[in-house]
Amino acid sequence: MFDINDASNILLRHLDRQTEKSKTAMDACLRVLRGEAHPTSARRAFVAAALEAKILRGD
Repeated sequence: MFDINDASNILLRHLDRQTEKSKTAMDACLRVLRGEAHPTSARRAFVAAALEAKILRGD
């Protein structure tokens, strides 16, 4: 299990290139950290970016 800080770190350090999905995910994470959005929105955006980058591992 990981939190919003972990998700932000993964987006910054482990994605090879920036895409619209990764930018959207990072923006969503930042909004959550600022208290402007709910973590669920960041999770959805993170999953979309991670799937696109093929870094999301299934359980």
